[in-house]
Amino acid sequence: MSDVQISDQREGATGDRRVGHRQQTWAGTTRPAAGWSAAGSAAGVSATSILTNCARQLLGLERSDLARTLSNLALAEREPNADTLSLQANLLDRGGEWDNSFACLRAAHELSPADPQIRLNLAMSLLRRGEYRDGFALYEARIDKPGWSGFATRESRAALRHLMLRPGQPVEGRNILILAEQGLGDGIMFARYIGLLVERGAQVAVACNAVIRPFFERLAGIDTILSPPSNAPFAQINLSALRFDAWAPLLSLTSWFGSIAEDVGGGTPYWSPDRGRVAEWRNRFAGLGRRGATKVGLVLQANPAGASFAEKSMTAADVLPLLSLQAIDFVNLQHGPAGKALAEGVPRIIDPFPAAVPLDEYAAAVAATDLLISVDTMAAHCAGAMAHATWLAVPYSPHWAWGLNGDSTPWYPSMKLFRQARRRSWSAVIEAMAAQLGQPQPGWQTDAMQIEPVS
Repeated sequence: MSDVQISDQREGATGDRRVGHRQQTWAGTTRPAAGWSAAGSAAGVSATSILTNCARQLLGLERSDLARTLSNLALAEREPNADTLSLQANLLDRGGEWDNSFACLRAAHELSPADPQIRLNLAMSLLRRGEYRDGFALYEARIDKPGWSGFATRESRAALRHLMLRPGQPVEGRNILILAEQGLGDGIMFARYIGLLVERGAQVAVACNAVIRPFFERLAGIDTILSPPSNAPFAQINLSALRFDAWAPLLSLTSWFGSIAEDVGGGTPYWSPDRGRVAEWRNRFAGLGRRGATKVGLVLQANPAGASFAEKSMTAADVLPLLSLQAIDFVNLQHGPAGKALAEGVPRIIDPFPAAVPLDEYAAAVAATDLLISVDTMAAHCAGAMAHATWLAVPYSPHWAWGLNGDSTPWYPSMKLFRQARRRSWSAVIEAMAAQLGQPQPGWQTDAMQIEPVS
């Protein structure tokens, strides 16, 4: 969690494996860069503001120790300042002091309840605590942030705000336009609500980018899919030029359905790949590896463009204890330069992708493995949507969907969580995974599970 703007993607980016801006963890407030409080602005620069801004700079330099000292001094000034409280919440979160961090966010919200970023910060903290009803209600604050797009122009969204779907409004027989938003993982995770909307009689159109379009094309019940043209992948639609009865950002469907932690929008799977393609990938893996050996897919890095990349990603060195397990055929499902480096560094790994493949084809390859081991990125959501066995490596300060403790998540029952015990240290996670890979697993080829290190 960071007080500066933290996201997996930049706003509106749609040209690669991302949908748009993903609010991964806490971001800074929308106050001026100087961070002045109302009282400080009237009298010049306050000591609280100076200390807070210096602490923020130190945090950006990964000097949490010094930042914490200055933040404490800022709080000791006893000047009501939501910016200082938001920064302190970040620092407490980094230290694993979840309850104290939450208390700071509550206090910041009491001081500035109309600030979209402060509302969003509190929303994500509530969601991570499992308080979904209140959390999703506050999460609507993201729409009020100037940079939020959802594939529609800001002007047309403002002009047609009165047509935005609200909780309690009927959908039967109505044309509902859904705007995909944030990262690919978010689009996959919340696509479950589209099918539920169709079940209630809605006629659904979806606006999304070209990368995730193959996923939505295999989602039953969608009447129309709108995507930017290939020569303008970042283009936004003008809502005023379309015909519909109501529109909604994809993640806002959680509020319409009144989602709670015990019911997050139906079960899994809610998406399936082409069976023929899955069979072809299984045959390919068998040919490239050893017939009868358990095939375990591996994804070790998140989106390099994301500010949370370092928190969520592993290196090839981190996963070497896994790759030394002799009886398993590991499948390199990491795309991009990291995937190429993994293939070069581990010659015996199955490397099936000579070039990038469409998302639906990638999903078929994931489904062809016996297990996916992944960091918190799109691949994990893809596997979860298919109810595919998945082991997720969760960073110390987790995304809200994974909660603060436990090894399971209501979003994906087929997923097992392995949590960092220390920030940016994966050794305990990999050790636990390696130990469990040596045990027979339901649905796996148990004759291949006698695991010994490679000599």
